[in-house]
Amino acid sequence: MPTIQKLPLGRLQTNCYILCENPEDGVVVIDPGDDILLLQAALTGKKVAAALITHAHFDHILGLPALGNVPIYVHELDAPAMTDAVRNCAEDRLPAVSATHLVHEGDVLHLAGMTFTVMHTPGHTPGGVCYQCGDDLFTGDTLFAPGYGRTDLPGGSWSDLVRSLRRLLHLPGNLHVYPGHGGDAELSALRGNL
Repeated sequence: MPTIQKLPLGRLQTNCYILCENPEDGVVVIDPGDDILLLQAALTGKKVAAALITHAHFDHILGLPALGNVPIYVHELDAPAMTDAVRNCAEDRLPAVSATHLVHEGDVLHLAGMTFTVMHTPGHTPGGVCYQCGDDLFTGDTLFAPGYGRTDLPGGSWSDLVRSLRRLLHLPGNLHVYPGHGGDAELSALRGNL
């Protein structure tokens, strides 16, 4: 069971998660938001094995330079947005770095002694994904606790988001949901609130 450190980063208080099963294997960072100094401080003394991106909006990727030269995983449909300031909604900010690895529905990633299963959950963005690690589900801006992501930004689709939410809410077991913003919750508690 990995330890999970949550860091709300930047002006949008985007949740960045640092997961560690065994310190010798390093850590996996999910959605490094746009506060490089805070992120660097949290990673002092840690070896970063990889970065997992739930979707390529600026507030989930602008902290990538703080991680150094590490593998960066993102869904193929969001990969172009990693360096496109219009698609990633960066406005006047510089685009982040490119992905090094493309993920797809059903991929299983073995990183730093942990196993992550990729679920393609479009709607907020075309290439939005959730990562399941054991009983923990990292949902980015697809599913909040409670609530869901907006669909009025480039590439958003309400019909896709509805399908993705239905899928997540019908997952078996009682997963713990770690969203891209706000607090976390048990999936069972969210089923009656959406």
